Amino acid sequence: MNVEHVGIYAQDSSTLADWYAKALQLKELNRIEKEGSAPVVFLQGDEGAVVEILPTDASPAERDLKCPGFTHLGIVVKDLAAQQERLATLGVEMWGIRATSNGWKIGYFNDPEGNILELVQR
Repeated sequence: MNVEHVGIYAQDSSTLADWYAKALQLKELNRIEKEGSAPVVFLQGDEGAVVEILPTDASPAERDLKCPGFTHLGIVVKDLAAQQERLATLGVEMWGIRATSNGWKIGYFNDPEGNILELVQR
C-alpha cells in the first residue's frame, strides 16, 4: 500500500491551492469546478502523494503539533536552509528548526489557513 493523497479542507480552496503551488512548488494536476462552489484542486510534487484541497464553510480549528490526530504535512527537501530562504521571500516564517537525533534537519511553518507543514532534509 501507498498513501495516494491527503485532503485539506480550506475556507478559500482556490487561494490556498495557488499558495501551495507557489510555496511548495507543487504542480496542479486537476481543478474540478462546480457552479456556485469553490473548486476542488489536486496538486503534486515530482512524485509522491497528491494534495487535494477542498472547499468548506466550517470555521477553522486551532492546531498544535502535539494534538491527537493528524498534525502536519511533511515535505522532503534536499536543502532545508535554501528552502527556508526561498520561503522567507514569500513572507513565510519557519519555526522549530533543528537537527534531529538521527541527523535529519526539520523545520515547521503554517500555510495561510493555519495548517502546519514540515520540511525534512534527510
